[in-house]
Amino acid sequence: MMQPDLQLDLPLGGTTPDTPGGQYSLQLDDQPLPFRLRRSRRASVTLAVDEQGLQVSAPRGMALPQIEQAIREGSRTIVGKAAGAGKLPLPARWQDGARFPFLGREVVLCLDGGRDRIELCEGRLHLPLPPEAGEKQVKDGVQGWLQAQAQLAIEAQLEAGCQRLDMPNPPWRLSFAAGAWGGVDPDGRLRFSWRLIHISPEEIGSVVCRFLAQLGAARRAPELWADDAASLPA
Repeated sequence: MMQPDLQLDLPLGGTTPDTPGGQYSLQLDDQPLPFRLRRSRRASVTLAVDEQGLQVSAPRGMALPQIEQAIREGSRTIVGKAAGAGKLPLPARWQDGARFPFLGREVVLCLDGGRDRIELCEGRLHLPLPPEAGEKQVKDGVQGWLQAQAQLAIEAQLEAGCQRLDMPNPPWRLSFAAGAWGGVDPDGRLRFSWRLIHISPEEIGSVVCRFLAQLGAARRAPELWADDAASLPA
């Protein structure tokens, strides 16, 4: 039987946990890098970024200086959580009147069977479904619209970021996996979570530009990155 991961109890590199529950902070380029640290049965160090920040998994037998060095090397490609995003305030139930974040502002869901298409108007998203529609149908309708909007918003930020950095647009894809804001595939193609649509355009741009700026470093150290980050709220 596989044993669950155990959180590391010893401080890393002489630092002490800033908060209870395995939260640590590492000084990186004169800036604190907060992260959660766990010991695991993996053979190498892996880094994963979710909406709560950086999570590090390290082998139980690996010395702390090695873990610290791996974090410092891999941190060059870290795209952290967007500033102020925290846990996304998604509705507990997808129904008429539910509120959810869209591009950093709150939107109210309105079930409107009299419409023939979905429309956003003055902070209200009108979904062409009757009030008695099932929750799954409502959620699927809203998320389908959000994913289409995410494709447009990320594409716009990607083009703007490439212009600022004077680089060609790299290939990319929309990610539907629950977990990190994005990542770099082994072939150098970027991926971005459609859930970025919940945060502001400025925050999306920050995530996109940091991936672009660190794309070369990510190609040099792809083995550090894990795709099994903790799930984002759904």
